[in-house]
Amino acid sequence: MSSTDPVAVPPTNPWPETEPPVRRPARWGGALASLGIGVAAALLGLLPWILTGMRLPLQNLWAFDALPEQMPVAWLPLSQYSVTFVLGILVVGAASAGVAARALRGRLPGAAPFTVAAGLLFVQIVATAQAVDVLRTGLQDGREAAFYLAACVAVAGFGILGGVLVFGLIARGPVPGAVVALTLAAIAVGSWISGALAAVGPTSQLPYTLAPLVTWTPPVLVGAAIAWGGVRTPGRIVAAVASLLLLWAIPALATAVQSAVGSRALLRDPGELLDYGAAVFRAAVTMPELVLPRIAVALVIAGIGIGLRALLARRAAISG
Repeated sequence: MSSTDPVAVPPTNPWPETEPPVRRPARWGGALASLGIGVAAALLGLLPWILTGMRLPLQNLWAFDALPEQMPVAWLPLSQYSVTFVLGILVVGAASAGVAARALRGRLPGAAPFTVAAGLLFVQIVATAQAVDVLRTGLQDGREAAFYLAACVAVAGFGILGGVLVFGLIARGPVPGAVVALTLAAIAVGSWISGALAAVGPTSQLPYTLAPLVTWTPPVLVGAAIAWGGVRTPGRIVAAVASLLLLWAIPALATAVQSAVGSRALLRDPGELLDYGAAVFRAAVTMPELVLPRIAVALVIAGIGIGLRALLARRAAISG
């Protein structure tokens, strides 16, 4: 072919295919994954109660005599003797969802925290509604029973709302806020572990062997939360100090609340109940043998974690 021959030019498509790829399956997949994370986290929180068989605890105001195995199935252990356990179930579930949402935020859609929260709240609200209905059906008639039912609903509602706050701070909050929320969750883990050990049964020695976990797991987790957040800014320093103060005060408050509401006689005299609870709180919060070891463990774990992070950062800077 000579240089003067015309060069064939391939025909062009006057209507190029510019339609973007369909992303709907990926978007729906991310939404379903987020929803599943919330549901799984709520079930993780409920796990100790599920392992017990979910029989409603014996009630002082039950309409008829019943043995423990004759009590109906309830999806939450609503009882004046299980206040801290109920709160632990709800807060630990919410915190687990928050940790997962924060850890996976680079792989999930931007609206994933809302979907995770939807799955979490769906399980927790349904569980609460079912348990309240079972409790209402079996209680005696009368003002005292109505007040008791309202108090149980208030405890569950407080746990759900507190869990939502913990979830939000962990999932999307600034680091100082997330540290404080992780501290609250760490303290709730103590009640969660206590319920899990109770599920093993009184005939086993395992609960007695693992009982120290109830005492020492919360301060270890608080120290880990402080180490994760670090102390490089004033806000993070304040969060670390606040976390130690919460570790000091909240277990004492939980002991006081459970001791007060766990007495049937005190429930009939609100003034005496408050006085007794305040006395228990003062005693628990001012006992060095109870307070100082927990604070010391948290400080040691935090110091080790912060030191390791600084060492790894230094090595990375040198190698880079």
